[in-house]
Amino acid sequence: MRKKLFYSIYGLQISSNEKLPGLRTNIVPGRPTDIAVNLGFIPDKISVHLSQSNTVYHFEPGYEEKDPPHLIVHTLANGKYFHFCYDDRITFVCDRAGTTVSGVWQNPLELEDAALYLLGPILGFMLRLRGITCLHAGGVVVEGKALALLGPSGVGKSTLTASFGAAGYPVLTDDIMVLRIEDRVIQAASGYGRIRLYPDSFKNLEELPTELPRLTPNWEKCYLDLHSNAFKFNCDSVPLGTIYILDWSKIYPDTSEIMPMSPASAVPLLAVNTYRSELLDSSMRSEEFYFLTRLASQIKIKKVHPVDDISKIPQLRQSILDDYCSE
Repeated sequence: MRKKLFYSIYGLQISSNEKLPGLRTNIVPGRPTDIAVNLGFIPDKISVHLSQSNTVYHFEPGYEEKDPPHLIVHTLANGKYFHFCYDDRITFVCDRAGTTVSGVWQNPLELEDAALYLLGPILGFMLRLRGITCLHAGGVVVEGKALALLGPSGVGKSTLTASFGAAGYPVLTDDIMVLRIEDRVIQAASGYGRIRLYPDSFKNLEELPTELPRLTPNWEKCYLDLHSNAFKFNCDSVPLGTIYILDWSKIYPDTSEIMPMSPASAVPLLAVNTYRSELLDSSMRSEEFYFLTRLASQIKIKKVHPVDDISKIPQLRQSILDDYCSE
């Protein structure tokens, strides 16, 4: 039997039978495993349920009208498991308690392809099953606290997070910011040491490398290695500072705008920008709303209207820093 590897990610300790790309092994003494990961096979006690009649829990259509569904999630064994079927034939099964997950894939896909799903949407959903709220946000550490960059996919969170990293600020997480309350303080957990970037973002920003390795040979997206000497990765949880919501509903030609938000106006925007919110049931949504209401009452939340020019990302970063440090 292959020796288990242990990792710390999103405030969890996970074990895996395979080496996970972008993660460094780390055992927290005395801490039990939160999630056990099996890659390359699905245990017999679970696979026996795959051929049985199961209920559709969630459905995501293809990107184009004629495309097959991008994702179908079924419940198995009367709701004991969730079965994720992606259109590229990558499959994951996790238990309802959010403690075990197994994944398989087919050629020409590789472990790196499956890991992209595991370290993103799959673990993100399992965190939600465990009652943990996750923002769809990047995060950096400034003056000992987490500065969160919130917004939907494609809004520029990762590029802006990378810009902070290039300026010497430790990166906390990319895309998923896990929040917990410890001793009445909202803490933001560390992700892992990679920022995912499309070539048209880093190639058009002078402060970032012009060439980066691909996450997988089967996808054009690349990664910035935060464990390299040029960047800093913060591997511990830190108190949450200010949340900046990136909003492109207004476009400014020259100067970005940063506006404070009231708790009442912030909660709906927080709700639509939590991670994997589309997979929550009514009970989970109710718990999330309570947490977000508390979050908005404790943490400063601001809306950012950026300039529509990727070359102005460094100026946007400085505007956010100036605002953050002026509080």
